[in-house]
Amino acid sequence: MKYQPQTSEGEIVKKDYSKRIIFPLSDFAQKGHLLQIVTIPPQTKQRMHSHQIQTEVYYILEGETVIAINGTDYVAKPGDAFITEPGDVHNLWNKTETDFKLLVFKIDMPENSDDTHWHEA
Repeated sequence: MKYQPQTSEGEIVKKDYSKRIIFPLSDFAQKGHLLQIVTIPPQTKQRMHSHQIQTEVYYILEGETVIAINGTDYVAKPGDAFITEPGDVHNLWNKTETDFKLLVFKIDMPENSDDTHWHEA
């Protein structure tokens, strides 16, 4: 059993999003799993990207955004869920004035390499 109390510590800020890892790879008995909350700031378009090995499961927590997956746009709202499989090209574009937050569960994430292929600089 693992327990992680709510905290605002440990935020990792990137170019077009931020994330807080809730349960890292080392917390799972199975290899390659990770659970995190990702925040897309207002008026921010995440770069288009894909993963060659990992699957991502998204559960929308708050806000509204456009999620593009393989050329199809979806309006994502709280309670919606998505799965991106290896090779799916995707991004998020928060066109609103408030943060967009989603829970991301990564499956089969490589432990010693970055499996993200950025299609935009």
